[in-house]
Amino acid sequence: MRRFVAFPFQSLDKAFLAGTQAPWASFAPVWRLEYRGPLTEEQLLRALGWVLARYPWCAARVAHEAWVLPEQLEPHRQLSVLDLRAGPDPSAEAALADRFLALETEPPFHLTWVRRSEDTGALVFQQHHALADGRAFLSLIWDFVRCLDATSSPLPAGIVPRRAEAEALPSRGVGAFVRGALHTLAQVLLGNLRPLTPLFSNRGTDYSGRNRTQHLFVPLSRIEGWRERRKPLGLSVNDLLAGALCAALTRWSAALGSPPGVHNLLMMLDVRPREGFESFANHLSSLQLRWRGGQARPLELARQLQQAAAPVLAARLPWKRVLFDAFLILATPLPVLRRALLVKRQLLTNYSFSNLVPLGTPGAGPDGRWRTATLQIDRLLITTPCTPPQAANTTCVRYGDEVCFNFNFKDTALKPEQVDALTREFSRALEELEQDLAR
Repeated sequence: MRRFVAFPFQSLDKAFLAGTQAPWASFAPVWRLEYRGPLTEEQLLRALGWVLARYPWCAARVAHEAWVLPEQLEPHRQLSVLDLRAGPDPSAEAALADRFLALETEPPFHLTWVRRSEDTGALVFQQHHALADGRAFLSLIWDFVRCLDATSSPLPAGIVPRRAEAEALPSRGVGAFVRGALHTLAQVLLGNLRPLTPLFSNRGTDYSGRNRTQHLFVPLSRIEGWRERRKPLGLSVNDLLAGALCAALTRWSAALGSPPGVHNLLMMLDVRPREGFESFANHLSSLQLRWRGGQARPLELARQLQQAAAPVLAARLPWKRVLFDAFLILATPLPVLRRALLVKRQLLTNYSFSNLVPLGTPGAGPDGRWRTATLQIDRLLITTPCTPPQAANTTCVRYGDEVCFNFNFKDTALKPEQVDALTREFSRALEELEQDLAR
């Protein structure tokens, strides 16, 4: 196949590619849409063809740290069918989260249609994280869903741009670069001078296993009910959820024999402007917050995390560090990045928390769900792979009248029953948080 257009990597494209190592590590989140209603392969191919034309990077290959676009789109090659109408096969469905995407030889995007009956099933989207972040991919999924509807209004034309990381930043001057560099270097220095205490989820060494997820569903009304009680405290929903998660991790880890100490929570931040910025790419930075394990209650931890984050956010340091971090990543050879992620495994972060709740559900109806004239998407689930030395991470997303907390883990580094215990501990932390907010 003749190739004709190449787009050089941005820094996060390269960073996420560095988290890929055959045959066991493909940094490719899986989005599972559970649906009801009639669906045909013809509809899927039509929608897939339109989405690939609108987001052509989904059909690209990787060569020499660049996206190389094909001359011709072939949607049928990016669609698989898992037909379970003769009976359920849990192992076959679970295996979809482990499909390895070799970006040098295949596209970074794949769709599997899981048929359970004539009117029920799942659409399983797998996207390599080098392709785009969660906000961008939510918009792609909405585009796909509305294209399934033959009665929909005219679909938007044109390619969704893939904009440079720097374009999303409010300041790109030398001053911002220097402030960002000092912030990044200070974090690296702190990580080496005051090492973190491992959580139980940092102790496993075998990452060759399967990507698995335990889902916890919480009514959206329950979280929205915190609004009036948290406002006088100056706390956001993200602060409260992070406090509950840190309390749960501390108690869970101690119960499994890991001593409490100083731990670190990595929270991903979308650095796009709030409005008027359309880009199918990764536009992310991060906030790294330390907490001390012990007997602190979730609300107390939420306050501690908020107080630590406030000056960093007020100075816009996560935004300012993007340029320096991009410089470092692009200047570092890919094998060196891969070794740092997958081999050296230095403990600079104990646990990652990605909160997609503020993004909502683009294009959803009044009930917060995607639907067409004949199809309804009942649930949206996510499996995000783990990278050493984090054998578990949490992603939460809002859909319909629920918030789903996805506790992702490597099943050779953590046992399913251990993750069940963490999920229960988090549920208890949410209850404790509500009790303290009500006082």
